[in-house]
Amino acid sequence: MKGWAAVSDFDGTITLRDVGDHLLLHYGFSDRKTIEESYSLKVRVEDFMKRAFAGAKLTEEVIAGFVREKVRARAGFRDFILFCEAAGVPFEIASGGIDLYADPFFKKHGVKVKSFFGRARVVKGGIRIDYPFLKRMDLSAFKASRVRRLKAAGYKVVFFGDGPNDFKAAGLADKVYAAGRLLKLCRERGIAASPLVSFGRAANFIKKNG
Repeated sequence: MKGWAAVSDFDGTITLRDVGDHLLLHYGFSDRKTIEESYSLKVRVEDFMKRAFAGAKLTEEVIAGFVREKVRARAGFRDFILFCEAAGVPFEIASGGIDLYADPFFKKHGVKVKSFFGRARVVKGGIRIDYPFLKRMDLSAFKASRVRRLKAAGYKVVFFGDGPNDFKAAGLADKVYAAGRLLKLCRERGIAASPLVSFGRAANFIKKNG
């Protein structure tokens, strides 16, 4: 075994709130009922994002400013990135979110992370989103494939998530930290998961179980 690796969701996991949802609600491009329905296991996150942002008249500058002012990271995130770099722990993010808000978030915190996000571009009337890494599978399967890939390479994998689309990946991981809907799903379906409170707890776990 090569030790530990880590895979994480972004919205509501690394951030305290789902940034896409927060943007859509704050600027009036969606409502709570529509967003709540998007978390059904029957709905593909990537499809919802494409539809929801198609009519979102937001500029890159507005989104970056929103991230700087309103988006908060979960406790210990930046320190966890630095810990992984120093300890040689591969860490990557697989997300249905978009680069237009992820990039300013990482810049704000002064970190660079291997990541998979939707590629978003401002167009007339809204934002067009493409997911070049989802050519052969949906987001839920892709997240699971990243865990599977690291395990096949000889790593034990810690997974972090908060939504239904994280469930398949959580089922494959060696250690799961879950928040929100994912924690509820794991408990209902018998997958061992620790509550995701801070990334510092994961760093301590890896140190003790290396």
